[in-house]
Amino acid sequence: MDKISADLLNRWQEEGTCLVLLRGSATVGHTLVASLFDNNGLSFTGITINYQWQHSENGSWIDIVGETARSLTLAESLIGQQVRMLANFADSLGSSKYVASSGVPVAAQNAIVLENQKLGITDWKLSNVATNNEIAGYGDATSINIGQVLNLKISLAQVGQYNLDVYRLGYYNGKGGRLIASVAGLNGVTQASPTITNASTKLVEYKWTTSYILQSHNDWTTGLYLVKLTDCGTGKQNYIQFVLRDDNRPADLGFQDAITTAAAYNNNGGYSVYDFNSIGGTRAYQVSFDRPFQYGADVGSEQFNNMLTWEYNMTRWLESQGYDVSYYTNLDVSTNPLQLYSQKIFLSVGHDEYWSMDERNNVQKARDNGINLAFFSANTAYWQVRFEASSSGQSNRVMTVYKDTSGIGKGEALDPIALTNPNAVTTLFRSPEVNRPENELLGVGYIGDWGANNVFNGFDYVVSNASDPYYANTGLKNGDKLTGLVGYEWDGLLNNGSTPTELVVLSRSPVQFLGEQPQVPPGTNTAISNAVRYTAVSGAKVFSTGSIQWVWGLDNDWVTTPRVENSSRLRKIKNWLRTMKKLLKPSLDSPTRVAIPCIDSRTQQIAVNVFADMGVKPQTPSAHIVVA
Repeated sequence: MDKISADLLNRWQEEGTCLVLLRGSATVGHTLVASLFDNNGLSFTGITINYQWQHSENGSWIDIVGETARSLTLAESLIGQQVRMLANFADSLGSSKYVASSGVPVAAQNAIVLENQKLGITDWKLSNVATNNEIAGYGDATSINIGQVLNLKISLAQVGQYNLDVYRLGYYNGKGGRLIASVAGLNGVTQASPTITNASTKLVEYKWTTSYILQSHNDWTTGLYLVKLTDCGTGKQNYIQFVLRDDNRPADLGFQDAITTAAAYNNNGGYSVYDFNSIGGTRAYQVSFDRPFQYGADVGSEQFNNMLTWEYNMTRWLESQGYDVSYYTNLDVSTNPLQLYSQKIFLSVGHDEYWSMDERNNVQKARDNGINLAFFSANTAYWQVRFEASSSGQSNRVMTVYKDTSGIGKGEALDPIALTNPNAVTTLFRSPEVNRPENELLGVGYIGDWGANNVFNGFDYVVSNASDPYYANTGLKNGDKLTGLVGYEWDGLLNNGSTPTELVVLSRSPVQFLGEQPQVPPGTNTAISNAVRYTAVSGAKVFSTGSIQWVWGLDNDWVTTPRVENSSRLRKIKNWLRTMKKLLKPSLDSPTRVAIPCIDSRTQQIAVNVFADMGVKPQTPSAHIVVA
């Protein structure tokens, strides 16, 4: 967290301190909404609050005549100026209190639309992946705020020179990325081998020195970023991924990068939190963010540990439609809860399996304060984790998750704190110790999958409640199918008494799990996956797709494995599809599976309807989209 955000958070937590936060897109024709929070993060209730919107003029704040409501629709006359909310109320002693939000610049168009008007390029894609660590690297943070630096730690198998290119992922007229910065001819060294710094937890840390200091600039746009590394000697390539934040910037959607799930599956150095890709088939209880990720090297784990499998496609589609998005990671949601109140929607995408207790608390509190939640993901908030300092003392660089004796949630908790602090045990959220099943928040919970080697295929999404507003302008009827959207992991209704009231079930999709089934309450139908929605007591809307790969119905660019861009790519895809066709030949009594769902305009319309119901609309919608 940068100093500005830290100061703001400290103010919020001080006794008697309150804050005004703005959410929404600060663009002409859009509406900003002000919220006043006490030091516990709760909306003020039972008191009268007087609102006054102001705009900047010659360095002074001037009241906007007549604008005394909680919200402000931005007029063209405000372009180029800043606006803020000044709130006035009487405290418990009858004293008058004034508190103002930060000033927000008003623009004619949102930053995401302007960013995607810039020249895109496909060179961000790997064409010669470093499968044997010919070149590798990582950053000293999973995200940075605009204007901060990221220290890059890079190692070459053979001493020599390398090139460094920084790309932002987006739509960019279909190119998928834009070159932000480029540095050629850097001198590379071979850095030290990884170290097991905690033998009992099999914690592996890379203790590399800084190779290059990447300085972000104020004209960079919040988003998903890749640093493409190229070894000049071998031509081999690799990535360092990070998120560029724009802390507390009012926007419509807050996009969460699931970096914790990436870290969980990452086995660089020999261990992940899974037996299947750890040395000796024995998982670690702690994993470090101080490790490179692997790209294109291992079909068994590579697809889980980077932002390219599901998040890239969601980003491409959102930015193609001109949604105003701000980006951050799980770690940021855990440590900076204020971020959630700067957007109308909290968005979880793809595979978002590992959450901390703080993240769960912060997201749930945001919902209860009126922030909408959109889960275009599955197997979400499944394992509880906690963050700890690295062996060198840097905070939040180690993720701890002991799981249980079975490793899959069917045994007793292993965490040493199980007896002293059972609610914080790093095991399933739905476990008896923690007892916070994910369907309390999402409406559904994880019920099955089709196996780690079948990531790129799924079952059909089968429509129910077709008259629901979320199906408006799609032409879909009950029983209609959207091809291949359910997989490779999916959620369903849990029979545990924790389902939110008045839950609306939007799909009933037949599925068939492969391998070991997760622990589910008795009476749960594991043969049906569900998409659902509900409205919380606060009025916040919550939507869950019930599927990891639902986003591929919005955009499916580069949904291949391995993700390598070269002359033989088409041949590889064709061979892979033929193999998958043989593997996925259905039996007479099982649901049909298909490889890589096609983009479907009806799926896109559903997503637009979901966001519109949450108060957010696209600014550059595709011609076939109906914006109600």
